[in-house]
Amino acid sequence: MRNKSASLPEFRFVILIPGMDTRKLLHEYQDALFAKGFHGALSFPPSAPLAELSSPFNRDELKELAGNIRKLSMSHDGKISSAENGVNDGFGKYSFFGLRLDFPANHLVIEESLSEAARGKIVRVLFPPVLCAALVHPGENPLPKEGPALSFRAAALANLAIRPLPGGTSGEAPAFSFEWKMGEPVWLPAYKKASAEK
Repeated sequence: MRNKSASLPEFRFVILIPGMDTRKLLHEYQDALFAKGFHGALSFPPSAPLAELSSPFNRDELKELAGNIRKLSMSHDGKISSAENGVNDGFGKYSFFGLRLDFPANHLVIEESLSEAARGKIVRVLFPPVLCAALVHPGENPLPKEGPALSFRAAALANLAIRPLPGGTSGEAPAFSFEWKMGEPVWLPAYKKASAEK
């Protein structure tokens, strides 16, 4: 079985994983979407793909990016919040659909804050990132514009490799069947509110 799937394309991403409480709320949103007929709602881990990579970030590169994201969040009281729903190009015939994150910076700031070696691994930046609630494809049901409002400080980064699997549905509809492997997470540094008094 391993050899059979090894010939299929593999896609690599660095992902932002919100803390447990936020993940629980995102799972509930995924369940609601699945009940409405979005069959790709349970096909991707509850996370926000930040960039597609040619090879995984090493631990130091993940720590560097985690520190930079924490610094960028300081102007928003250390929080990363969701706005309305959004869609990003995903991989193959699939797109990432979910809660658009209100990042306090543009993609150039995130990319340029990394070392040259890390930048060399980036195939493309996904901006603004979305907390993926469902993988969707062209011709999908009309996508809802509104979703739950989320705000969180606790989050981690990890490498993710995902590979579509053959089979599943028949006909023209794509099969929402995948295998993925997630690397060890690196947490964003703890938020420390600046003291108002000197």
